[in-house]
Amino acid sequence: MPVTFQQILPDLAEYRRDFAARGLTLPLRRVPFRADGLLASLPPPPAGRQGWPWTSQTELFAAPAENWPRITIVTPSFQQGDYLEENLRSVLLQNYPRLEFIVMDGGSTDVSPAIIERYRPWLSYAQMARDRGQAHAINLGFSLADGKIFGWLNSDDFYLPGALRRVAQTWKKGAEFIYGDSLEVEQATVRWYYTASNYAHARYVKFPGLVPQHSTFWAALRHQPLWEEQHCAIDYELWIRLMPGLRCRHIAWPLGAARHHGDSKTYNPAMKQRWDEDAVRNGLAHPDLYRPRSWLDLEYRLVQRFAGRWRMQGAMARCAKLRRECGWNESSIPTA
Repeated sequence: MPVTFQQILPDLAEYRRDFAARGLTLPLRRVPFRADGLLASLPPPPAGRQGWPWTSQTELFAAPAENWPRITIVTPSFQQGDYLEENLRSVLLQNYPRLEFIVMDGGSTDVSPAIIERYRPWLSYAQMARDRGQAHAINLGFSLADGKIFGWLNSDDFYLPGALRRVAQTWKKGAEFIYGDSLEVEQATVRWYYTASNYAHARYVKFPGLVPQHSTFWAALRHQPLWEEQHCAIDYELWIRLMPGLRCRHIAWPLGAARHHGDSKTYNPAMKQRWDEDAVRNGLAHPDLYRPRSWLDLEYRLVQRFAGRWRMQGAMARCAKLRRECGWNESSIPTA
């Protein structure tokens, strides 16, 4: 039988009331903003780290802060101490004037708690306690959110310079679902490469990998809770419910970077059973999407092939510009 989401999705307002009952003051404070940026005030980077987001920051804002919409970023984290500091700095060094940044750690026992404590003065809220998994942690974070634009960034991914500025500028033009291109960082080979996003349309939401989660943002008024039973296909299932009816806009620039490593859910063979379980749940929850439609499969492949060729035009020039903005050379590309 089809899943009734009214019965299985959590009530984020209830989560918010629980936080308030425990004494948390709402709304949360914004990330401190300085006209000269946060780079000089943040903890010094580890020895040997150069470029973005260690020794460089996003170009500073000239327009008054009130001209920009509030943006809320949630970072769920668990045992990702090797990457977490890079994630935090990539959000904070956006130097976005109206930023709410929430970190939900599921009780890590590595260096993550120490990193979070070091950066706590610049965070809107940070929790280090057991949770019921990644989707639950993200829901807890968004239950506290007060922004007009939402995004979440997994702790082993990071934003690129100017990402939030580009998102805010696009949101001002009436967009409700904003997605950009991305970088893929190969941990084992110490290489990164540019990936142009697919053409996103509600017609194609059943196809995995439609948009890169680490480069996607949406209007807070349209937000829906994540399905907490999902373990791997969390963003995929959310897009199925969220995208239809929204005004989508693509940004032809990499907004975020995803790191490929052996422990990530996408590239860890041990996660295959979890992916399969999610697929079964999605099939039961969205049966109409999974009906065989060979003509739609063909259409999708043709549309994305054309979109990919179109969007990759000028990619080499964008990569060169991005490398300059990030201050990266061959010895300082984004690797942990």
